[in-house]
Amino acid sequence: MEAPLISVCVITYQQVNYIRNCLDAILMQRTSFPFEIIIGEDESKDGTREVCLEYAEKYPEKISLFLRSRKDVIYVNGSPNGRYNFIECIKSAKGKYIAICEGDDFWTDPNKLQKQADFLETHSEYVGCFHNTEERYEDDHDRASFLYCNFPTSRNVSFSDLSFSNLIPTCSILYKSKLFGEFPEWYFKITMGDWPLHLLNAQFGVFWYFPKVMAVHRLHSKSIWMLQDANLNIKNTLDAYDTMINAFSNNKKYSELLIQAKTSFIKHHELIYTKSNIKHRVKRLMVRLIEKL
Repeated sequence: MEAPLISVCVITYQQVNYIRNCLDAILMQRTSFPFEIIIGEDESKDGTREVCLEYAEKYPEKISLFLRSRKDVIYVNGSPNGRYNFIECIKSAKGKYIAICEGDDFWTDPNKLQKQADFLETHSEYVGCFHNTEERYEDDHDRASFLYCNFPTSRNVSFSDLSFSNLIPTCSILYKSKLFGEFPEWYFKITMGDWPLHLLNAQFGVFWYFPKVMAVHRLHSKSIWMLQDANLNIKNTLDAYDTMINAFSNNKKYSELLIQAKTSFIKHHELIYTKSNIKHRVKRLMVRLIEKL
């Protein structure tokens, strides 16, 4: 079989309600080149594994299915995550480029891979490219979707930009494979996997951003990050900064950028806390005044 230009890595666990939509959206991609789909199934108990087996049997020329064991789950800060599954899928990739789509997300543009591959094939100075996504509340129909990125036009995204925020939706990325060799030891100590991956790649060049929405990232009760405890997310982010500042200490430019970004992150959340505290105090005062009337 002709070598794939792109390897699409699908990481899934307990996503039986979404995995078919994810895989169908990948299979509908119209490309002038071959691509492979690598599924890492993390021993789900809700039927996700059975759906993955069904698709692997139906599309053996396209899909490589890896059935993981929960015994191999990596714990970060006492909580399990799919880091082992994620890394092993990336290590199995044969493509020149790697795309990622977690099992509860899906692509909406059948030409997504072609558009991104065309750009990277003609702009070798870039390490990857990504696009905007719709952020959809899956369990709350009273809340409107919103865009992940606020940039209205195409632009470069550098290590500096990514130091201050993870600007790249995971289900939108296409990047050059094997830029940095083996994953460093510190990568296993951080709760999030996508942000440090983008920073590792950004050492070798910039990313290109397409403002077009070509995927949906679902927000639901089992989402790993966005709908989880805010204070815990802040702690995990600060821990990630500390780990990466130390990891990039041999590069003064990168370590200083991460230090500046951490300081900005702390000030931003201190301001939010202060405003929230003032608002709470004013509300209490108004209640007391009303009670005296």
